[in-house]
Amino acid sequence: MSKIELLAPAGSEKSLLAAINAGCDAVYLGLDGFNARSRAKNFKVEELPDILNYCHKRRVKVFITFNTLVKNNELTNLIKLIYQVVSCQPDGIIIQDLALFYLLQKLNYKHIHFSTQAGIHNSLGVRFASLKGVERSILARELTLTEISQASQAGETEIFIHGALCYSLSGACLFSSYLGGMSANRGKCKQPCRRAFNLTKRKKDHLFSLKDLELIDFLPQLQAAGVKSLKIEGRMKRPEYVSQVVKAYRTALDNPGQINQAKQLLEQDFGRSKTSYFVGGNVSKSLTNQPFAGIFLGQAKVRGDRLIFQELADCQVGDKIKLYFGEEDSDTFVITAVKAKGEITISASLPNSEKVFVYKVSGQDEKTNNYSFKIHNLPNISKTKLKELTAINYPHNKQNSKQILYIRLAHLEDIKSVPKTKQQQIFMIPLEESNNNQIPLKNNIYWELPQFIPEADLHKTQRLINNLYQQGFRNFGISHISQLLLLSKKINILSNEYVYALNNLAIQQLKSWGVTSYILPVENDIPNLNHYNFKDGIVPIFFTPALFSSRMPVKQGMIKDKKNRYKIYRKGKLTVTYPTNPVSIFSFINKLKEYNNLFIDLSTPNISSEDYKTIFAYFSKKVNPPESSKFNYKKGLW
Repeated sequence: MSKIELLAPAGSEKSLLAAINAGCDAVYLGLDGFNARSRAKNFKVEELPDILNYCHKRRVKVFITFNTLVKNNELTNLIKLIYQVVSCQPDGIIIQDLALFYLLQKLNYKHIHFSTQAGIHNSLGVRFASLKGVERSILARELTLTEISQASQAGETEIFIHGALCYSLSGACLFSSYLGGMSANRGKCKQPCRRAFNLTKRKKDHLFSLKDLELIDFLPQLQAAGVKSLKIEGRMKRPEYVSQVVKAYRTALDNPGQINQAKQLLEQDFGRSKTSYFVGGNVSKSLTNQPFAGIFLGQAKVRGDRLIFQELADCQVGDKIKLYFGEEDSDTFVITAVKAKGEITISASLPNSEKVFVYKVSGQDEKTNNYSFKIHNLPNISKTKLKELTAINYPHNKQNSKQILYIRLAHLEDIKSVPKTKQQQIFMIPLEESNNNQIPLKNNIYWELPQFIPEADLHKTQRLINNLYQQGFRNFGISHISQLLLLSKKINILSNEYVYALNNLAIQQLKSWGVTSYILPVENDIPNLNHYNFKDGIVPIFFTPALFSSRMPVKQGMIKDKKNRYKIYRKGKLTVTYPTNPVSIFSFINKLKEYNNLFIDLSTPNISSEDYKTIFAYFSKKVNPPESSKFNYKKGLW
């Protein structure tokens, strides 16, 4: 059995040094811009040669994160940066956006890793990645041990073993974006899963806040499953955390008999309470009412730079703390004095407050060697090469003289309830509805594959597709790019909004793989729409976004925060949270004159067939329904 890799986060220079000193085999780090931890300190690209040299001398690999989505007006800067990164030849580049895959292939870079944000959750995803030349797939967090093993037989895999968990499927969270344009897919997450929500007629509860992951008890099973790399989450965490956690897992991997000593190290990781999540086989206790990371010191009153406690837990001078005022957290402060009567002083003076919750988020500073990475001159891309990489390699599809309206429905029988319009109508129907014996409009139906297909359902999904093909159907919609492998026949393939096409290069990649039509992301804005070179994309104009899509069950029903109401449903294999009001940009249709393909989603549980007539009346008038939202189309996508 080959040695398994221990991969550590490096959100700063001190964290990188702490990870190496603690015994990691590899580190992952972000550069300024284009990574999913925009608030981490990150590194300058000009430091990369020295970082690589420093790490390689110590037999530590370096992976660079580009795990975020890119808008059209950012492509030039992305290309300039990725060209310099490739010139340094890091050990791996972690990506989400298909534009990065397109560019790295063009630059002949071989060590591509698909981020967990790419949503690979079964052996089909790993096999697809391997066939396309991707070196490693970082699996979704919500997989069982059996599923991890099955996926790992299809190609090289990496999994998270420790740290914070997202409630939603990775790459499928729209909640932060919905609350004000701060997209989790672009490194701006505001962590709405950590908020408390009101259940109808009940007090507030943390419905979506997960405990932190800890898989130290499952290391032998993960090695036996064929996993290549074990990843510790935490590019936003302090060096003390990185050091403590790396030491613990290094101890457990090298000396299995010292597992208890390793666990003792993890008791001081300053995280939340722990869960083994789906790997452990029981997720019933994976949620926590304590959403804040750190060790709880107590409730206190603030008096300038003094915190006065009724009862103060153990702490000492030099410890770092955070204060929580309701759900809002403070900056990090240092304890400068501790008094016996339950009083501490901190490194700043704050406005007086009668009630704050205080958490210790780290101990005293980790002692690391001082080292400043040197700045190097890196090659700049030539204008000729830049032009080559941004060139459009597919002809601009001529628009149909007549508008085409793509309509998603939850049930096949709902087709008869949709009002007739002057536009050509194409219906998107869930694949599982194909068991219906009476299927009308054969040429106007796209059978849509589910967003999440557990390993156990792959054969069933393939069987349904084969049955439809034998009946003469040639139109299918995919919700994950790997589902192309299930559609080997010559057919029409529509990629839906879950297959992100946020920029021109991602679209070029989709077209090269045989996608014939594509829905643009619901997470978008008007300026980005105007920057597409391709105008054959299908623009969402009415939909209710799935804010959270999760394999993790929670209480179903109506919930609310300060401004909005939401409804939690069980939908197929997932628990999905929707806002009660839809998104409509009917009023923007005149701004979309270059686009003749429009998309209306009527499949969500908050819309019944009785509502169709009203919705289409607003559509014909180009007026948004009352109570509807404009989502990112109002404030922009950040």
